Amino acid sequence: MNMQNTDPVKPSPELIATCWTSAGNAAPLSATERSPLTIAERIAAVASTGWAGIGLVHDDLLAARDTIGYEELGRQIRGAGINIIEVEFINGWWSTGAERKTADKVQAELFEAANLLGARHIKVGAGNADEPLPNALMTSAFSDLADEAADAGIRLALEATPFSNLRTTAEAIQVVTASDSPSAGLMIDIWHTAKSGLSHEELWQITPMDRVFAVEIDDGFHKTEGTLFEDTINNRAYCGHGEFATSTFVRLAIEAGYQGPWGVEIISREHRATPLHEGLRRAFDTAIASFPG
Repeated sequence: MNMQNTDPVKPSPELIATCWTSAGNAAPLSATERSPLTIAERIAAVASTGWAGIGLVHDDLLAARDTIGYEELGRQIRGAGINIIEVEFINGWWSTGAERKTADKVQAELFEAANLLGARHIKVGAGNADEPLPNALMTSAFSDLADEAADAGIRLALEATPFSNLRTTAEAIQVVTASDSPSAGLMIDIWHTAKSGLSHEELWQITPMDRVFAVEIDDGFHKTEGTLFEDTINNRAYCGHGEFATSTFVRLAIEAGYQGPWGVEIISREHRATPLHEGLRRAFDTAIASFPG
């Protein structure tokens, strides 16, 4: 008698190669954030190493817009079998004067890119700040931004970072949940939550899961080298190769109810010096190994 295995097949997690993971020798807040690699070779490498999604930063998007155009960019991405597109990074949405004028221009350009590419969401930051601005100011400004995004049919994933105006996940939760906009959501990144001192258990207990639009995984170390910002762009580790217990973070997120894709954000000197295909494969394999078997 032939016995067939009737156990349901567990779907593989959908992983997004976030912008820095496929950018080669490029880093946040450099003179230019544009990747030295062509968009075609990045798309091909991301597709060939198993990723479901790709992220692109503002400078890369403008370069593509001004050369091949967004219609062709979207055709190339989806033609390669990549179905999720993420764009970043909206910042300065609380500012005034000349800074706000620049921020509004970037926002408009990212809204355009997100709409024409069918992006899943836009990542939103809270800047770099020695002294954080009042939470009430950030809450009001984000509510306005979320209303604009809703009018444009765009979802926002707001990320707290321990060197910004929103230093903790709890602060980002307060800002997001104060808005009733369907576009107001959270980005949860293990590096930032761990560096803020929040345990994985507490994180997923306090986080409203209906507001979690995106989750990012990587790894890191509790000792900070240089400033927190220098550490976050130079010393992140591949999943499971640091001290942040990525597999526990993933398991608890799933148990809490997260069902979306997972961004893999590897930003480090090591990764920038690694050949594109090799780095993407290492990032993918170590991320997959962090999920329950």
